[in-house]
Amino acid sequence: MTQLPRIVLPGEGESVQIGTTTHTTFKAVGGETDNRLGIFEHRMDAGAPGASPHIHKEQLEAFYVLHGTVELHLDGRSFPAKPGTYVNVPENMSHGFRNPYQDQATMLIVFTPAKDREEYFRGLAELYADGNRPTEDELLDLMSRYDQYELTVDGTVPGWGRH
Repeated sequence: MTQLPRIVLPGEGESVQIGTTTHTTFKAVGGETDNRLGIFEHRMDAGAPGASPHIHKEQLEAFYVLHGTVELHLDGRSFPAKPGTYVNVPENMSHGFRNPYQDQATMLIVFTPAKDREEYFRGLAELYADGNRPTEDELLDLMSRYDQYELTVDGTVPGWGRH
């Protein structure tokens, strides 16, 4: 069993830049919590395309909006989520997020279990590094390795995009 005591102050934690619009900081990862919990601070610039609607088959995901407004998608319904909004997403339920608004937005993303979930975000950062635009096959391969499944095979969900 691996559970490590840790204090992560504001501005601390490993961070990854995903494309030009999204910055994720790992506050807690599965390797420190016996895979029980992952908490990521996810900051999106205005206009960030975010994550197209998808499901996770083996993990619960939750969102808590800290700053700005995030458009969240949950089980076929999209809505603006302002600071203080909490959304719980059970396994196998469609969800996604983006920031189509004029201001930057920040939210906490919580995963349980959290086994290797940060590796998905590291993989996204790598695929989008240096202005690269990954292929749909590259994105779908990354997703399938970390329990993420698009609602459409080609990722084309009207009005939703990619990082």
